This record gives sequence, C-alpha cells and structure tokens, in this order.
Amino acid sequence: MRERDILRRTSRSFYLTIRLLPRAVRGDVSLAYLLARATDTIADTSTAPPERRIALLREARNSVGKIRIEGFDADAWARDQRDPAEADLLRALPQLWSRLPAREETVRALLIRVMDHILEGQIFDLERFSPNAPPLTREELERYTFLVAGSVGEFWHDLCRHRLADYSRDNSDVMRRRARHYGQGLQLVNIIRDRAMDDALGRVYLPEGEVVRAEAQARDWLGEGAEYCAALRSGRLRYATLLPALLGLRTLGLSAAQPRGTLTPAKVSRSELRRWMCRAIRVWLSASAVMPLVRAASK
Repeated sequence: MRERDILRRTSRSFYLTIRLLPRAVRGDVSLAYLLARATDTIADTSTAPPERRIALLREARNSVGKIRIEGFDADAWARDQRDPAEADLLRALPQLWSRLPAREETVRALLIRVMDHILEGQIFDLERFSPNAPPLTREELERYTFLVAGSVGEFWHDLCRHRLADYSRDNSDVMRRRARHYGQGLQLVNIIRDRAMDDALGRVYLPEGEVVRAEAQARDWLGEGAEYCAALRSGRLRYATLLPALLGLRTLGLSAAQPRGTLTPAKVSRSELRRWMCRAIRVWLSASAVMPLVRAASK
C-alpha cells in the first residue's frame, strides 16, 4: 500500500499539513509520523494486555535505528485492530521501520532521537495508568507532553533548519523552544478535548481543578507556535505549520462550550476546516497575517 494513502487514512488534519510541506522535508516528516502513529496504535490495542504492549514498545525502543523490531508479528497485531487503516499501517510497519537506517546521517540521528522520546512517552503512559492510578501531577503532565509531542516540535525545527536554506528570521534556540512548546500545546489540546472520555476509562491526565490552568497553558503554547510560524521565511512552510494551531484554538473553544461530562470529543467540522484553510492562504503571502488569524481562531 502506498505511504501517501496510509497517511491520508490515518490522519485527517495532519495529512493536510504534510502534503503542504516543502519537498525537502516532506518525506522525513511523513516517515516520522507513520512510525509514531504505528507505535501509538500498538499502545492503544485494547485487545492485548498492557504487559504485552509494553514489552513490544520496549523492544521497539531498543530497535530504533535497526533494520527491524525483533519479535514483531505484523499480521497478528493487524488482526487485533478494529480500524482497517490502522491494520494496514501495522502491516506496513516492518517496511517503514527498515527505511530509518538508510536515512542520511544527520536525519537518521534526528529520527532516532524523536522516536526514542515518543516510545518513552508511550511506555510511561501505559505503566503510569494502572487500575485506580491517581491523576498525573503537573510535573508528569509536562514530561508526558514533551515526550510525545514537544520532542516532535524539536525534531521539526531541527529537520527544517538542516534541510531548508534561510529557514527563519529568529534565533535558532528561540525557534527550537517555540517549536517544542507548540508541540506540547497541541498535545495538551488533545488531552483537554478527550478529558471526559479518558476520565471514564480511569486515565486522569487533568484533575478538575487543573482544567482552567491547562486551557490557559495550551493557549500560551499555541501562541508560541504562532510566533514560530510568523518567523518562518517560507510562505509554504508558514501556511502548513500554522494550520494545526488554528484548529487547536478552535478545538479549545468548542470543548469549552460543551456541557460538562460530554463523552464525545469536540471536533472541528470538515466544512470549518476548509474555511480555515481558505482564510489561512494569506499567510503564504505575508507573515503579518499570522497573528490576526490566530486572534480570530481564539474567539
């Protein structure tokens, strides 16, 4: 199955971002996304006992940068999936995994580092939420959002800086911090959006008294993401990178408007997604359009 088709079927919004990226970084970002999504699918396979999932994720972590994951039976894990797209992704995982060692040295090191962080976060998540586990502390939440998403922001920055000439107008350390916080902000949006459903399953990422603070933190981090986007010199990259922030801000607004305890997560509709894609075209032409759009999405 073609990689692009798997991307399209396993990601509704991020597929749009990847498709819009400059060709120089598109392939490596696609590979990183698919590897992370595949290991996340393993972590979420509820038909397998947690111990079995943890053992395989540990083996995957030990195998990052190698040609294969020892002991991984792709067909067996694929049969455990309810979603045909995720089943196809796991069948494709051995081929995808084998591509990482062939990447050029700098990119290979970046991919290995981000996958190591992501797998550490997925293992932490499974081990931390044993039956009757207490809510995450602030420190644990900060660590978790970094491992599974902030590290992705750093990878994104490092890859773009390596591959794209005249990448940004701002200092690299500042851009890397913004990218890290942007990733954490997007993950925090997901946690807020899915909070009621996760609570019902005994996975309390945010206790009731922390929700307002977390919403403010998510908005601050997405604001840093907007600053990151505004400093990018490539209009194409600016447009692709800003879309998740706009959708994240809209998701926060929709989640806040839901009645307390609603189990169905709030989602931006396809029609609204298309509208924001059209409105955001202006940032392709001018970085000055970034902040007005962010303010509009925050309402």
